[in-house]
Amino acid sequence: MITIENLSKSYKDKQIFQNFNTTFKDKTLTVLLGENGAGKSTLLRIVTALEKANGGTVKYFGERLSNREIKEKIGYIPQDIALFEHLTVNENIEFFKALSKQSISSNLIEDYCEKLNLFERKAKISALSGGTKRKVNLLIGLLSNPSILILDEPTVGIDLKSRYDIHQLLNSLKESRLIILTTHHLDEVESLADEIKLIGKDSFYRNILSEKGWEFEDSLHN
Repeated sequence: MITIENLSKSYKDKQIFQNFNTTFKDKTLTVLLGENGAGKSTLLRIVTALEKANGGTVKYFGERLSNREIKEKIGYIPQDIALFEHLTVNENIEFFKALSKQSISSNLIEDYCEKLNLFERKAKISALSGGTKRKVNLLIGLLSNPSILILDEPTVGIDLKSRYDIHQLLNSLKESRLIILTTHHLDEVESLADEIKLIGKDSFYRNILSEKGWEFEDSLHN
């Protein structure tokens, strides 16, 4: 479980969070919804220790951790493709695998690739479609076998087949770890979410979720 207590974050004169509180459950996929600028990506970056809050605490399974310990627990898949374009898929896998203290087995890598229908392993990243790049991006985030997986818009701008493949893998992974994901696709919410958290003041998602009768946590903040 991740517990966030009295979180505050601002950029110059813009307040993003003020005394913000929420929890993310283990072995649960939580979708964060909200308009652009509501603070979704900022929240993810604070949880992953890539950004500092102005106040408040974040606890991981009941403990406050150092930045090093946080990064060992978390697999973070950013919205931007974080791969070496001039290397092949296999070369990217080997490079990032070497950076992991306890990387997953080759058999598990093969299993993930099969679930993702990721077979273009000898092709350079620069030659791949956007959907295939996102699959590799996800795979790289799993190499250290993280107990927490955080994904910022993991299927933005890709084809339906690639989205389906990513959904299949995520639905199998949520049985064994805590997953937080941001998206703007409501069909993705329906396909993946165990829990929905809404942040920000805009009423668009709030109205749609209410109309559909979906349960959600309304984490309204200043």
